[in-house]
Amino acid sequence: MSLPFRLNVIESKARIMGPADLYVKTGSSVTLACVICQGPHDLGTVFWYRGAAIIQQPVTITDQAQPQPRVVIETDWTDHLTSRLHISKARPSDSGNYTCIPTIAEPASVNVHVINGEHPAAMQHGNKNSASVSISVHIIVYSFTVFLIKRLR
Repeated sequence: MSLPFRLNVIESKARIMGPADLYVKTGSSVTLACVICQGPHDLGTVFWYRGAAIIQQPVTITDQAQPQPRVVIETDWTDHLTSRLHISKARPSDSGNYTCIPTIAEPASVNVHVINGEHPAAMQHGNKNSASVSISVHIIVYSFTVFLIKRLR
């Protein structure tokens, strides 16, 4: 005797809290929060990119002579997975497209503009749809993983 059953697969999607274009003044602190609410309990690892470059988590050094790192990534799990990218003392060179890429969820991006007091409307905006090779590879891996999970079920 077989019992009919229905399997609903919900694909996880990351979401960066706040506006798609974030304007901050030079010297201020920036926190980007990437939230993944749906999916398996173990959502894996979250990678952060600025453009095509992965943002590496600096090794914490307990030596008091070493300054605190300007960029810190914190990830925690409550009823959802949250990864926070903190940038202290923002510089114009920190401007760019920031993307959080969970290992098993669709990525999310935000454009960060660090300005020296200029009016945001006077600034030119880059192409939001520009994709990097590194981000594309992660999306392909994610898509293949979702495909395998669906096929195995």
